[in-house]
Amino acid sequence: MAYVLFISEQKLKDLSAINLNCDPELLRPYILQSQKLYIETALGTELNDKIKTLITNGTINDVANAAYKTLLEDYISFVLVNYSFYHAVPFLRFKIENGNIYSKSSETGTALSTEEAQHLREEISNTAQYYRERLISYIRNNVGSFAEYNQNEGADVKPSTANYYAGMNLERPEGQGAKLTIRDFIPIQNQ
Repeated sequence: MAYVLFISEQKLKDLSAINLNCDPELLRPYILQSQKLYIETALGTELNDKIKTLITNGTINDVANAAYKTLLEDYISFVLVNYSFYHAVPFLRFKIENGNIYSKSSETGTALSTEEAQHLREEISNTAQYYRERLISYIRNNVGSFAEYNQNEGADVKPSTANYYAGMNLERPEGQGAKLTIRDFIPIQNQ
C-alpha cells in the first residue's frame, strides 16, 4: 500500500508542544514510524489498509464511512500525535548533514538535561499509552462496525489487544498446559 499518513504534520504541531516553526519534513518520519509501530498493531493490517484506502480515495468523509472517520479523528489521531511526539523528541535537537551530526542550540532557551528529557518522554509515553488503550477498547466494543478487524490472515499483522508493558512476560510456551508454577520462573539447576 502507498505511503499514507493518518495525521498531517500540522495536526501533530497543533496538538503537541512542537513549535509551529518546526520543519514538517523533520516530523513526517516519526508519524510514519508511529503509525507502523502503534496503529497498525492495534488495528491489524486489513483495517489499517481500509483506512488508508478511504483516505487515498477521498471517501473518508462519506456518510457510509462515518464509523471509520470517527475511529480516525477521535481515536487514531490522538495516539499518533503522542507517539509521533515521543519518537521525535530526541531528534528535534539534532541536525544530520554530510555525515556529521550537529546539536542545535537556542539563543533564548536552555537545553534540557538528559534526565529532564527522559522525564518529558515518559510523560508523553504515558499519554500515548492511555489513548492507545482507548483506541483498542473502542474497536473491541464496536467490532461490528469494522469488519476488517477480524479478517487478517497469513503475513498480515493481527490486532493486538495488549497495550501496557510492565516488564514481565507471563505467557506460557505452547504445550505447557494451563498450570503456571514457580518453576516456570526459576531455572532448574542440575544436581
